[in-house]
Amino acid sequence: MITLAVLSTTAGFGGGGANATQPRTSRPSVAQLAAASDAFAENAFALSLLPLLAGAGNVVYSPYSIDTALTMADAGAAGDTAAQINHVLHASSTAAALTAAAALQQTLRSAIGSGSGAPKLDFANALWTQSGLALEHPFVTALTDTFAAPPQSTDFAAAPEAARAVINAWVATHTAQLIENLLGPGSVTPQTAFVLANAIYLKAHWSNPFNPKLTHLAPFVTANGESVQVPFMSAQQTAYTYAAGSDYQAVDLPYLSSSLSLLAILPRGRSLAHFDATFSARKLAALVGGLTERIVNLELPKLKLSTQTSLNAPLAALGMTDAFSPAANFSAITQQRALNISLVEHAADLKLDEAGTVAAAATAIVGPTAIARPQQPTVTVTFNHPYLLLLRDDTDDAILFAAVVANPGES
Repeated sequence: MITLAVLSTTAGFGGGGANATQPRTSRPSVAQLAAASDAFAENAFALSLLPLLAGAGNVVYSPYSIDTALTMADAGAAGDTAAQINHVLHASSTAAALTAAAALQQTLRSAIGSGSGAPKLDFANALWTQSGLALEHPFVTALTDTFAAPPQSTDFAAAPEAARAVINAWVATHTAQLIENLLGPGSVTPQTAFVLANAIYLKAHWSNPFNPKLTHLAPFVTANGESVQVPFMSAQQTAYTYAAGSDYQAVDLPYLSSSLSLLAILPRGRSLAHFDATFSARKLAALVGGLTERIVNLELPKLKLSTQTSLNAPLAALGMTDAFSPAANFSAITQQRALNISLVEHAADLKLDEAGTVAAAATAIVGPTAIARPQQPTVTVTFNHPYLLLLRDDTDDAILFAAVVANPGES
């Protein structure tokens, strides 16, 4: 059995230092969101991973990147293997998964505006194959046309370490050097036949930047009851869209010159672990449908999170078992050899602060635009115990990044 590795890697920055704009308040209904099947399926997959990846500590991952990498593998799967991958992706078929992936990529291209303050978004896909391996034409066409990832011939058999270096360099290039060693020593072997990879990098600026002078140390209570002092960013009397339920408060923080936003969800009463376990795409749709403009006093910790993990066990737990075993059927990739997946590796990086990054220092800062304030009472939201972050595209509500913040004092 020859092995196939599937990789996804992401790097994201959310920061301030840009002019303020009025929060977006036009929201689709719950029914409209649920009817948007592509994004709804992607979010169902995203949130099914949440309780499997969230442990006692911090975690950040990109559902978009994982979904894309798995869809690339799905294009080469057949039989029960394809059916299991489609089940995990909440796709009705491989063709549906490919169509959804193409549509989401187009949506992301449209999500970014123009101008000096617009986010920088880089997403890329790649396919490396063992030289001399005969590939099935529909698979090559799917990866070339849908993912812009034509096969790159590589001699894994003779030089696995050199191949690993090439792949890691590609990952670093497409994540602004934030993720440099996604594949560790020994992960690529002479038996490796394929490596599929997706990378996404985002650098964005808040529409309503935080004033660094208001950042202050305050206590954050972790899941085990420990109180730690962490720096909180503060936005007072600021217009955001806000929603509240019996078990949560949520604030949506828009990014400048785009349809992207960061949805921060603070459970109340019950633990974050309980909230994660019961959170679903339908509940997210209801939450987003309930967002309305309010004046908010917001206290949100500064963050720098990094995660690198194998997804083999979580994906198997969701029902994708054959792909990792001798029962795997990737005959739509090649008829020449039997393939299975040895590794699904994922790495992600997320930073939130007031002023963005050094690379954003040249961005023009324009004074805030005056907005009409709603008449509802001001609400106060202080993220001082474990919470959830979802970086989304408001156009179709697809989740690009998700993070569980158990202790913002730990990177």
